[in-house]
Amino acid sequence: VMFVFLNDFLSQEKGLTVPDATFIVAVFGVGCAVGGILGGYLGSLASRVDRRYLPLFMALTTLLGVGPFLALLDDSSYDHASFMPCCYAFAGGCLASMPSVNVRPCIINVNPPEIRGAALTAANLIINAARGAGPSFLTTILMGVWGFNRALGLNIMIIAFWTIASIQLALLAKTLPLDQERMETELANYAMSSMDVGYGSISVDDDTRNGVESYRDDTNFDCDRSLYSIENRASSFDATAAMQSIQFVGDSLHEIGDDLRQAVTKRPVFARQRTVGGQGRRPQPRKLRS
Repeated sequence: VMFVFLNDFLSQEKGLTVPDATFIVAVFGVGCAVGGILGGYLGSLASRVDRRYLPLFMALTTLLGVGPFLALLDDSSYDHASFMPCCYAFAGGCLASMPSVNVRPCIINVNPPEIRGAALTAANLIINAARGAGPSFLTTILMGVWGFNRALGLNIMIIAFWTIASIQLALLAKTLPLDQERMETELANYAMSSMDVGYGSISVDDDTRNGVESYRDDTNFDCDRSLYSIENRASSFDATAAMQSIQFVGDSLHEIGDDLRQAVTKRPVFARQRTVGGQGRRPQPRKLRS
């Protein structure tokens, strides 16, 4: 909503010139970028201290972000891109971006790997739908039906919806840690059961060069049911994993190159030379009569 209406609002309602309004919107974008980096770092710190602190941090930053936006919309003391409106825009963008960057890690941590993609896709669909529903709600309902002006409508939307979002994020402090612990327990149990099957059939001969595993001699080894974590692969199969990664990248590049060469060398239908009488002779152009 802010990116859609902020430039036009500052130039129309606040009386700023278009370059000044555009500059404030650019400062708002810089604040969003800084808030994304800072919010991810602070969110990870809060989660390491206590998992309940992450949703509380998200709720607090969401609630604090209301103040700079209201000041930017309602402060009548500025008429150009001075220091104060730039501070309002930067602070609002920074605080607004802090909770959003921590939403996707929370979704990943409470869903099994096989459905994380679907969960993130559903979240993106809701976000994209809200980007269209927010401006539509402002123009159609608040301004069209109830007759509010744009400044009052933006104030109502920011106060109401951001407060509701802050309350919902605060409620996650009770449920999010439990869901994360439950998911980690399920993944740990699955990994342990799979590793028991896999590593029970592996023996390492210390006398062999480079510690080559002798699991290939065991006919009872079930590769389909074995599971190697990233750490185990990195410690036991460094050279093999590196070679496989390089080979995979090389094969991918070769395949892309082959596709590009085929696309370049393929002659389009409309560029083929038409033959006359089946003799492979080009048709002669007709001369225009003067």
